[in-house]
Amino acid sequence: MITKVVHGWRPGGLIAYLMGPGRAEEHRQPRVIASWDGLDAAWQPARTGAGSWDLDLGPLVAALRAPAVAAGLPDRQDDSGTRGYVWHCSARLAAGDRLLSDGEWAGITRELLDGAGVAARDDPGGPRWFAVRHADDHIHIAVVLVRQDTGRRFWPYRDYPRLRETARAIERRLGLTETATADGTAARSPSRGEIEKAARQGREPARVELARAVREAAVASSGAEEFIDALSAAGYLAELRRAPSGDPIGLKVARPGDLSATGQPVFYSGSKLASDLSMPKLRQRWADSARGPDTGSSATAGRQVARARRAVAVARRGVGVEDVESIGHATGDVLTALRGWPGAGRDLGEAADLFDRAARAPGRGVGRAGPSSVGLRRIARHLIRHRRVATDDDLGGVIVLAVAVAGLVREIAAWQRERGRTHQADAADNAAAVVDRWSAVLSTADHAGATRAAPRPLVGLQHGTGATPPRREPTTRRLPPSAAARPAPVHAGPA
Repeated sequence: MITKVVHGWRPGGLIAYLMGPGRAEEHRQPRVIASWDGLDAAWQPARTGAGSWDLDLGPLVAALRAPAVAAGLPDRQDDSGTRGYVWHCSARLAAGDRLLSDGEWAGITRELLDGAGVAARDDPGGPRWFAVRHADDHIHIAVVLVRQDTGRRFWPYRDYPRLRETARAIERRLGLTETATADGTAARSPSRGEIEKAARQGREPARVELARAVREAAVASSGAEEFIDALSAAGYLAELRRAPSGDPIGLKVARPGDLSATGQPVFYSGSKLASDLSMPKLRQRWADSARGPDTGSSATAGRQVARARRAVAVARRGVGVEDVESIGHATGDVLTALRGWPGAGRDLGEAADLFDRAARAPGRGVGRAGPSSVGLRRIARHLIRHRRVATDDDLGGVIVLAVAVAGLVREIAAWQRERGRTHQADAADNAAAVVDRWSAVLSTADHAGATRAAPRPLVGLQHGTGATPPRREPTTRRLPPSAAARPAPVHAGPA
């Protein structure tokens, strides 16, 4: 059950939206299913016509607003800088969950409000609220954060995390799909407006594409300037924000053609794309990857990955000295670098997308980079700068690398599961399965089938020069027809 909370200032406006057609007439037969005084469906507005949304909202609006009016609160944002006193929560089930009745949703509403500290079950002087349902899979709850007995506005303490934990308890009790704890590792989801805009354009949301592009450019680069050049070469609009000293302290990136209502590019800062893509964290990543020797071959990379796996295994026994969170995050860089290597009829980018959540540490940044994480970051940079097909002389090394990566990812999954991080562990296991399928195809390759063409690199960079590396004409290993695939693009941006 996914819960989301927003604050506003106009009870009447929210009621009109919830009981009306919605933005695209998606609200069907809106009905009140629960209320603060136990009257529940009795607060359903009377019909004023034949349409589903021909309703007399006046009595419900007046009743919900009454405490705010008595407290002298405005219907629009004031100059105090505080959040709006209208608390709006939506609760949505997963796609595979069973259909709940209105009565079950009413009970869930009261449990969520009580668990979040917004409206206690046994508090008749608490705030006024109601819940509305206009779809099978979700409800909306509107609360005016003013107590009826004292007429004072209040703010619930830690309502977001408490709401999340209450939702998880409901999932377990009702046998619904269990969602993750609020540990700060979930990817930033596109807003509804971003999703609708992308659907109209026939593209994926800009936020998703840009996060992937920024992550790839970060792996391929060794500093801020090179990073911006990489994004620009990939077709994106990218700029640095600098301190008075000239040091880069921020970044913003936009997808060409993604414009605001005023015709300006829609820029996203790195931190708005993902918590680990802010400029300070990118600079730390580049500083870490500057340490240690380069990795010269796939076989050497495979041995380095195997050493990282052993470091995680030692940490699982409680005697390790390296930070596993740091190793996990660097493993995400390696999977990002493998994006675009075709095999098993799919792009290995799927593994990077699946592992994304497992790569982030809950509640904090990663710890100090040790030898394993430094080595993994250097492997990733080498792989992404020198993307090529498997050739007769290095196919064995590529297979060793793939097997080692799958083993490392599974070791990280076990470490996550031992700490109760079910969703991170599942993400890592699923990523490992993709790498396994990819390596299985390579290991059974023979000289029958179509010749593969080399995927183009994200940026034509040679270590330390900025020049396009000379191409070596390889003796190409032929794959069976099932393994032959069109090389996937390195990024999802425009050509």
